[in-house]
Amino acid sequence: MFKVFLVEDEIVVREGIRKNIPWEQYGFLYAGDASDGELALPLIRQIQPDLIITDIKMPFMDGLSLIELVREELPKTKIVIISGYDDFSYAQKAIRMGVEQYLLKPINKEKMTEMLIELGKKMEAERQQQEYIESFQREAQEYENFSRRRFFEQIVTGGLSVSDITETAKAMGISLNAPFYNIVLFCLNSAQYDASAPESYTDALAVVQNKVNQFFVGHTDLILFRWNITTHAVLVKGAQLKDIEERTRECIENIQKHCVIAGQDVGWYIACGTPVSRLSAIPLCFAEASRILSYRYLFPQEHILSEESIRNFRQNLGVEPDKQDIDQECVRHFLSSAAKEEINRFISQLLHSTQRDTACLPVFCKYLAMTIYFAAVRYLTSIGCHNESFCSPEYWPDDSMNEPDSVHEYAQRVLSLAVELRDLENVKQQRDILKQALAYIDEHYRDESISLNKVSRQVNISPNYLSAIFSQEVGQTFTEYLTGKRIDEAKRMLRHTEKRSSEIAFAVGYKDPHYFSFVFKKVEGCTPSEYRRGMNQ
Repeated sequence: MFKVFLVEDEIVVREGIRKNIPWEQYGFLYAGDASDGELALPLIRQIQPDLIITDIKMPFMDGLSLIELVREELPKTKIVIISGYDDFSYAQKAIRMGVEQYLLKPINKEKMTEMLIELGKKMEAERQQQEYIESFQREAQEYENFSRRRFFEQIVTGGLSVSDITETAKAMGISLNAPFYNIVLFCLNSAQYDASAPESYTDALAVVQNKVNQFFVGHTDLILFRWNITTHAVLVKGAQLKDIEERTRECIENIQKHCVIAGQDVGWYIACGTPVSRLSAIPLCFAEASRILSYRYLFPQEHILSEESIRNFRQNLGVEPDKQDIDQECVRHFLSSAAKEEINRFISQLLHSTQRDTACLPVFCKYLAMTIYFAAVRYLTSIGCHNESFCSPEYWPDDSMNEPDSVHEYAQRVLSLAVELRDLENVKQQRDILKQALAYIDEHYRDESISLNKVSRQVNISPNYLSAIFSQEVGQTFTEYLTGKRIDEAKRMLRHTEKRSSEIAFAVGYKDPHYFSFVFKKVEGCTPSEYRRGMNQ
């Protein structure tokens, strides 16, 4: 049902239109009316009708003023004007403002129903088209888009100028214009995830990832990007500082809600930066959020991380920042999921968290170096990675580890090698799994129920992980690859068979022939029938 609102100052006309038209019969719901634009505007803002029928000449606020305001606030709302013969100059101006139709008084039932039937068909077609667009966008954006990931990397590392950011965003269909910005980072993984192997499929993690992704698809002020295998970034936009704070909080609370429901089966952490007022300051905001998120290795029990939460967590434990000890479990936890880019920050945090009078003493520095070395060796052994490098004197802690700078340099080398070896173990397995996934897609792409979740379950890998390695190794998202397979087969059938477009749609996995035509045109630039005619010619 499309909601309709009537604005007419003559009560007899208004009542006649309201009572004499069988609105629901034509797909409309009579949602309200008002005697002038001034009274109508707050009701229109509240109801947000799909169609407004308004007189032009009215007291207090005329129809033209109302139309101008509605066009600005509700650009998708259709407007039909009604007026007398002597209002024609007003009607011309209204038509230039984008009204759909012009009805001449006196209004009778026949003219009104004819208008509703015609406009209802148009609105239904537009609604269906919008649903197709939204469905296509959801499929394209539900997981990652490789070009979006690269674009985000360039934004947060300062690799693009403001003008380049704006132009690239426009070309990609991403709106970045806003007075304020913030960054939210969040990690999602299964509770038993170890980066030495592709993350296994679990229903709990798949549900959380789907729920979170669906939330972002419907919020244009929250732009989701992938940062690495397990970490996503959200660029939050807002018109005012209070807006950005509210949307940041809404974003965090939504992620938290789904993760809490999953319980112990899902590992998760969230951190955010401080809002900034210009695009060029986003890298600073991202750096702050990254630094805060990296504390998850020191405080794994704290899921929503901030400067305040970390300080409070230490106080609640009754542990002062200068009294903490480093154990091998902390380093192992880091190696089990961290990216190489986080190593330097992690070491700095280790040193900072243990700064005390003894921190510069040779005995303490040697203790820290040995802790890192043995933690790395134990971790690599636990994942079945036996490498001779760690047995060479080059990686042994020695007497030169007698001050923080030398420990930092040594830890950087040891952890970098450990992460590199861990990732090599991972790559060996993930390429084999990717081959299995591609083979399954190639065999089952005609199945309308095939999805990233279904393929992930089949090869026992998390959807998020499969999405990431798919883009990385194939150069396309899962949806792009699947769509390409289906459209290629559709093109073959259009060339070599006499089947109708609807039959081909079902044959290649689309249950809605109209949506198939929409996707075909998006991909090929022409409809299936136009493609067939072109081939025949």
